[in-house]
Amino acid sequence: MKLLFLIFYFILLVGQMNAFGLSCRTDEVNPLNLLKSSLTIKANIYFGDEDEEAFPITKTDFYLLDKSLVNILKDSGFKPEFEDGKQHKLEEEDYLTATAKAFSSDDDESALITFLIKEKLSKHKLFVVKTDYSGRADIKALKTGDYYLFGFSKTNDEIFVWHLPIKIKSGRNVIEIDQHNADAVFLQMNNLYEISSIRGKI
Repeated sequence: MKLLFLIFYFILLVGQMNAFGLSCRTDEVNPLNLLKSSLTIKANIYFGDEDEEAFPITKTDFYLLDKSLVNILKDSGFKPEFEDGKQHKLEEEDYLTATAKAFSSDDDESALITFLIKEKLSKHKLFVVKTDYSGRADIKALKTGDYYLFGFSKTNDEIFVWHLPIKIKSGRNVIEIDQHNADAVFLQMNNLYEISSIRGKI
């Protein structure tokens, strides 16, 4: 009897809510449904006179940042060390060189520098994704806006560093990563790092 009374009372309550233009909704808006944008990364290194051969950049981490790599390191007070041990005016290429050297070497000092750089990036990283065997990685549920994409890759004696500014628009966004849009390309010889090309983007 008590159960019947509760059912009757609930029906009566819902009827009164509808009568006054009120409704009982269970389909509340999920904030993730507002993040309709996505980013697909396609990473390859091309070889040949006309880039006819593509080799996927596999199992490589790419960081989506709210700020560029160089400015993150600058603002955090990170100071790259120079081969001659002297102090110099720091340029963009100094931060890129320090990053390339740290991420591509296996010695204890480089491991420490890599840890420090990743620690600086952790405060600004929004996503970290790893490319698959086809060189592809996907980031879903993104807000539209301006970001930076940071990545690092080593192929034979060449080292590539990317920290590309990207604008995420509504819907699906695709960015192709290769040696042509790397911010810096290094040649590694006898543990020395010589910049063979650099793009002036901070």
